[in-house]
Amino acid sequence: MNKEEKLKKGQKLAETAVWLEGFLVLAKTVIGLLSGSLVLISDAIHSGSDILSIITSWFGLKIAQRKPDRRFPYGYYKAENLGTLIISFLIIYAFWEMFTRGYVNFFSFSEIKMPLLAVGISFFDAIILFFFGNYEIKIGKQIGAQSLVAMGEENRTHLFSSMAVFIGTLAAYYKLPYLEGVIAIGISLLILKIGLLAARDSVLALMDVSPSKDVEQKVIKAIESASGVEEFFDLRLRKSGPFIFGESKIGIRRFVDVKRAHEIADRIEQEVKKRVPQIDSFSIHVEPFKSEFRHIVVPIEIKRGLNSLISNRFARASYFLFINLKVNKIEGYYFLKNLHKDKKVRAGLAVSKLIIKQKSDSLIVGEIGEISLHILKDNLIDIYQSNNKAVKSAVNQFIKGDLTQLLKATKRKD
Repeated sequence: MNKEEKLKKGQKLAETAVWLEGFLVLAKTVIGLLSGSLVLISDAIHSGSDILSIITSWFGLKIAQRKPDRRFPYGYYKAENLGTLIISFLIIYAFWEMFTRGYVNFFSFSEIKMPLLAVGISFFDAIILFFFGNYEIKIGKQIGAQSLVAMGEENRTHLFSSMAVFIGTLAAYYKLPYLEGVIAIGISLLILKIGLLAARDSVLALMDVSPSKDVEQKVIKAIESASGVEEFFDLRLRKSGPFIFGESKIGIRRFVDVKRAHEIADRIEQEVKKRVPQIDSFSIHVEPFKSEFRHIVVPIEIKRGLNSLISNRFARASYFLFINLKVNKIEGYYFLKNLHKDKKVRAGLAVSKLIIKQKSDSLIVGEIGEISLHILKDNLIDIYQSNNKAVKSAVNQFIKGDLTQLLKATKRKD
């Protein structure tokens, strides 16, 4: 579902809610007047403010569908956040109406004429709006619409409003003191909480608040999964209506060409949007990676430490010597036996995967075939050729920058 479809889906749901709530408000108002139930009339006023909230949500979602232009290059998505803020004020107004009526009823009784009818419509209203509220929350979270989630949360409180009408109507009918007022005040405080939370979320979104930690972790994992990225920093995410915008800087090695760097950035953007569908735009800024650490691998035949000789058989070498450099000084090394040397086919592919798994960034060889070279280059491993057989001498040449970087294979097969 693309962003236009999400916004239209939210708009259609808001239209349905207007008709549904309008019918329920009319029914509760008429029955409230006929029965004399002040608590039912309060609930009708509460629902009336809901209709204003829905219209505000509909208007915000409709404006958010406008295409970005010169004046609003990032689009009109925040119209939905602004709509949520207005809705929160209407919900707080509904709190005040119910609170004041509950306070008045705390000291008086309503004259109830048809208690069963008042209780019946309130029960019907509660069941309908509870399930509809759950649906609004589900769709609101699905498309990232704060206004729909706020309305859904508020609609679910009608289950408690119905309880208030039931107890309050019976209390007024049997002249039981305080109950009607206490329940109405209690429900009003619940409505106030919903209004304040909606106001908080909308204000934070308007101030470009970062989304949840869960979203941030998904973005981080997407960036870390991309081969060739040595580091990333300055990750920034912000909410805008139902969508999220983001950017990050990545560091890649200086030998990577512009085309390859662009491919890496595109792949990261696609992976980020795949893991977090509500992200509308994610920008990658590529910068040269500067590190004091290097991890070099060299194919050898016999283990003699740094005095080992470089093997000309890359994929068929007996061992691989992995060397750690820090600030151009050898910090340590280790050996790995080549378990793929006797493989009849695709030995180069298997060995290349081994080197990639060890997170090496540079390879020094005498000779290398096409398959191995392309696989290693695709994973941003720099390949150098040394005519010097001694590993230690070749590494010293590498540190001085005297080795030739291979861009083509020296032979067809490994």
